[in-house]
Amino acid sequence: MRFNSKRDYAFLIVFLFIFLLYSVISCFSIMVEKDFTVLIPFSIVLFLLAILFYSLLKTTYFVLDKENLICKSLIFKKTIPYSTIKKVEKQKGLYAGIKFSTAWKGLIVYYNKYDELLISPEKEELFIDLIYSRIEKSTLES
Repeated sequence: MRFNSKRDYAFLIVFLFIFLLYSVISCFSIMVEKDFTVLIPFSIVLFLLAILFYSLLKTTYFVLDKENLICKSLIFKKTIPYSTIKKVEKQKGLYAGIKFSTAWKGLIVYYNKYDELLISPEKEELFIDLIYSRIEKSTLES
């Protein structure tokens, strides 16, 4: 089963912050240099950043197949066998680690001995129920 990534205002806030920062820098550069060609590199960077953010939102998803949890974002892909997953819980605070998330809050998947991954599926409760049923099924089979 495929779950799209949850979207909230985190990406929009980050993009708007960068846009405002670049706007202030652009205005300051125009006032100092008195030349509008300074806007070209700023515009290119903002355009590329907008494409990156849009691509992240469109290509981030999570798949629960028969044996693995598959997390995909842009060109990155992470496959986690159900047999290695220890627990899945909702994120409670700030998270510093590997993220396959397009939202501010998500789920933390603990796997192997010390590995963890932040993900943000749209329907968290359904995702948790399904992944635990797949984990139980994989432990019964082995």
